[in-house]
Amino acid sequence: MGTYQRNNGSYGRVYHRSAKPRKGVARTFGESADWSDHQGCEALYTNKLSDLIKCLRPGQWIKNSLLLAAPFFAFFDRSQAEGAFAKAMKADPVAVLLTIGASILAFILISAATYVVNDLRDVATDGKHPVKQHRPIVARKVSLGAAIPLAVLCCGSGLSLAAWVGLRSGQMDFFFVCVGYGVLQLIYTFLAKRIKDLGVLVLATGFLLRALAGAVVVQVHLSAWLILCVFMGALFVALCKRRSACFVKGQESPSAQETRILDFEILIAAAVTVACYALYTLAPNTVAHFGTEALIYTLPLVVLGIFRYLRLTYQEQRASVPEILFLKDPVLILSGIAWVVSCGLILGFAA
Repeated sequence: MGTYQRNNGSYGRVYHRSAKPRKGVARTFGESADWSDHQGCEALYTNKLSDLIKCLRPGQWIKNSLLLAAPFFAFFDRSQAEGAFAKAMKADPVAVLLTIGASILAFILISAATYVVNDLRDVATDGKHPVKQHRPIVARKVSLGAAIPLAVLCCGSGLSLAAWVGLRSGQMDFFFVCVGYGVLQLIYTFLAKRIKDLGVLVLATGFLLRALAGAVVVQVHLSAWLILCVFMGALFVALCKRRSACFVKGQESPSAQETRILDFEILIAAAVTVACYALYTLAPNTVAHFGTEALIYTLPLVVLGIFRYLRLTYQEQRASVPEILFLKDPVLILSGIAWVVSCGLILGFAA
């Protein structure tokens, strides 16, 4: 351990003494196709703190802000005036905000653990991808001996925090939702992502569980139309991501038939998302809960966001990394802020 030797069959190639390169194949340390080529090479990985953090994909943590949807609408819901959420907000709003923050952190930790497992599982295929090959685990900056404990630590911390949130609220539903989300992501990593239509459905279900988790934390019920809207919206984003990923430089171009199928699926998901949102704003239960039908006037902002996303998908082919779009695209950011402000003003005046 610690000394090196040269392979006479490949001038300039350097191997660790304990490494076991494949017979007849000359590879440098970073060119291996799987973990078996690096047995005994732990000392060659840097395992820098910055790389360990990158393994957790901080850019994707924004997805967990979906847990705020239920508390946001519950705050303006007249039917919750005597509910557990309203009483808790009146008694100790700081404690409620702390619980919501802890629930988001729990989801961040659990999802981060699944990202590490995903990179470990796909290290061979991701090494050939023009973008994914730069991830720390795939690029051999983080070792197997560091990645596994990192995933275990994040998963254990996330589930422990979820259990604390459940005990604090007096019910363990949130903990079970977190467990279900973790299991769902493992199913996606090891099976569903390799089955085209099943993969995007599992991804959309993950977003749905986030929305349900937010409702469970504050003990409110989500409208069925809102649940469908979240699911179809997430499915729309996942399908757009898949279509844009097909045209990433260095990737094999999809067949014309596959592209047409994706186009039809995206069209259906976009149309159903708009329809579900419109029906949610005008549903009798929604009007009764908020005391207004004016939420329908926020529909143009939803349509604007979808139109913009379609343009980014088809014209600019930038939808392969959705979290970057939602953080950097000015139109999506402004339409999102305008939607939140509009909903707040409409519901605030109606209350």
